[in-house]
Amino acid sequence: MQFSAMTMNMWFPSTDDGDDDNRVIEMAAEQSIWLAELGYHVWFTDHHFRGPWHSNPLQFASYIAPLIPRDCYLGFGVLSIPFYHPVRLVESINLLDHLTKGRVLIGVGSGWQGTEPNGLGIDAGAHASGRLAEETLDIMERLWAFKYGDPELSFSVGNFSGRIKRRVTPAPYSKPYPTLIRVATREAGIVRAAQKGWPVFVGVLGADLGTQMQIYRRALDAAGHPQHVKDNCLRWCSYDWVGVTVAETEEKALEREKLARAETMAIRTSYVKRHGPTDGPAMKSASAQSRPEEYAKGGDMKMTISGTPDMVAAKVRQLEEMDIHHLHLRFMGEIDGETSAICKESAELFAREVMPRFKDTQASPQPELAAAK
Repeated sequence: MQFSAMTMNMWFPSTDDGDDDNRVIEMAAEQSIWLAELGYHVWFTDHHFRGPWHSNPLQFASYIAPLIPRDCYLGFGVLSIPFYHPVRLVESINLLDHLTKGRVLIGVGSGWQGTEPNGLGIDAGAHASGRLAEETLDIMERLWAFKYGDPELSFSVGNFSGRIKRRVTPAPYSKPYPTLIRVATREAGIVRAAQKGWPVFVGVLGADLGTQMQIYRRALDAAGHPQHVKDNCLRWCSYDWVGVTVAETEEKALEREKLARAETMAIRTSYVKRHGPTDGPAMKSASAQSRPEEYAKGGDMKMTISGTPDMVAAKVRQLEEMDIHHLHLRFMGEIDGETSAICKESAELFAREVMPRFKDTQASPQPELAAAK
């Protein structure tokens, strides 16, 4: 079982003062290093107009890379690929792949709707449909495969276009390219990821985890990949635990979760009041509310995990039995607020008393993954 933790979680600034940005960037760097030293792989979000460190997570990761243990991976949950020119994105990913000697995990998806695509000039309809992400991903694969002597490669996706006559440099360190982890909420997306030899995020926004893993395993077995590709897929198939609180007793964990949730909601409510509706990882209910409305009401915290190390480890064991081997953790508690100690103590207790029960051979970079089918 592999364990990753998200730097700064879904942090919101309490003020909109540019003079505070340097302090926040340093805080994000310090937390990243601390999480890595605890034994977590370190992940970053990709957002714009909301937090100064994750507007360019690939660049931020290149700063963090030499400061953490060499056996830690750096991951992205997720890169909003329609916001990038495909050539610049592939160049940046390849360079980070070299700097980390293959220890990167590239989560890819569309990103949130609303402020971000509007601010970046991305067509809202094409973005919301998921079409831009699929087309961008296809172009990225073609760029990774392009070599000297190939016919000119022309592409156009969203606002971006290009005519490629020479290969992208640097080439990826990992072959044929770094591990991509695809957000897939529909069966067709899950099957396509398996056919491509990509791990997936499963159980996203409350989707049925067991059903999705069964679909993925069947498609992966049918795809006929070499064993090392199947192993890589299953090693990094990922499940996102959005709200985790660990304490010595169940009562203390539940009380701490309550305090952390209250502070998170107070900060979020203040932010939405100042800046308007904000999208986030809310589990859409059957109501007529939009996702920003659900998120504003705490829709991302409907399935939190709180308990003692034994209780939490039992839930991890259930996931392991379902072939989930990468758990992506977001600890409750505002790192820059009154509940920062809750986040800190949960992360430390999980690392000390839960992770060792699932310690397997440390993941190593896969130098050669399957070429796209």
